Amino acid sequence: MRRLGFLGVALSMVAVAGINWKAVWVEPITPVLLTVGESKPYTIMGLNGRDVKANLTTSPYLTITSSDPEVVQVDRAHGAFVGKKPGHAEIRISFSEATTLVKAFVREKKSPLEKPQ
Repeated sequence: MRRLGFLGVALSMVAVAGINWKAVWVEPITPVLLTVGESKPYTIMGLNGRDVKANLTTSPYLTITSSDPEVVQVDRAHGAFVGKKPGHAEIRISFSEATTLVKAFVREKKSPLEKPQ
């Protein structure tokens, strides 16, 4: 009986990933702005074919990569973007048929002598 329960859960997970997903995005919806050494948590949301929003952040079917991991690293274990060195990169987010690109910018740390803007 336990095997049937496990099989049912496994099949339902596949079905969730197989639903026609229309859109994915990162929240908040803005370019990712980081300072070197800074880490910012992310939430990945999706919209399926039935117009239902879902949090996809921890889904094993979510693919999220940086075009330049030396500038912006994606830390899936902690759900965060990490600024590694100054520059810019694109973060590609894919779930089922839905894909989006998010611009990410990393700036130098301000020295203690600089005035805040």
